[in-house]
Amino acid sequence: MSDYYTLITALPWLPELEQCRQLPLSRIALDQRLSMLSDVDKGQLQLVEMLYHPRASELEHLTDPEVVKRWKMTLQQVTSEEVRARIDYHLELRTLLAALRSRSSGLENASQFHGMGRWVPRIRKHWFEPLFGLEDVCPQLQQLERVLKKNEPMLLEKKLNQLLWQDLQLVERQDYFSFVAVACFVLRWGIAERHLQYCANEALGQFDQATATLLSNCQLDAHLMGQEIGSGEGL
Repeated sequence: MSDYYTLITALPWLPELEQCRQLPLSRIALDQRLSMLSDVDKGQLQLVEMLYHPRASELEHLTDPEVVKRWKMTLQQVTSEEVRARIDYHLELRTLLAALRSRSSGLENASQFHGMGRWVPRIRKHWFEPLFGLEDVCPQLQQLERVLKKNEPMLLEKKLNQLLWQDLQLVERQDYFSFVAVACFVLRWGIAERHLQYCANEALGQFDQATATLLSNCQLDAHLMGQEIGSGEGL
């Protein structure tokens, strides 16, 4: 894989996730810059994005074992050990979250749980322990569990995104001007895009809730209905 001095210097600065209000460049503009990649690295990046930011439509008709099998087969095609480690970390966190959710929803047979990464055998073996016996080796799990208990899906997704962002950012700074840095930047761009979508959905939900509360408090609905009744009486 090549060094990409020109490409890296052409990529804009991404603000910290919580301060990100808009993307500094569109996907079209990003793809134009990524055209500097070699054909091999373009193919690698496509695989990496497919694993890190999978489309729900591609997975919705697959069973959990089928999804795991597909991910394992695709992951073997990623040649960079550092990039593969970033994907492993992502899939492991997703697996831990899935385990917590499955157990809380009533799954008692641990052998029916499927996931990716090194923790799966330990999760199954310690299924009924609060944190699957991983509290000493995986501090992120405790952070995710605390947020999960609040029963706020968007808040949980934000926490997961923060953990992933920090992991990518650390590696990106260590492997500057390499394909690894390019891949980490693109994956962070994808996280930022998803984060902004969540913020927009959350803002819309808050607006709808505030509007409903306002209408209820000022009894505008009753007033409008009264007007409709009055209009009907005059006919």
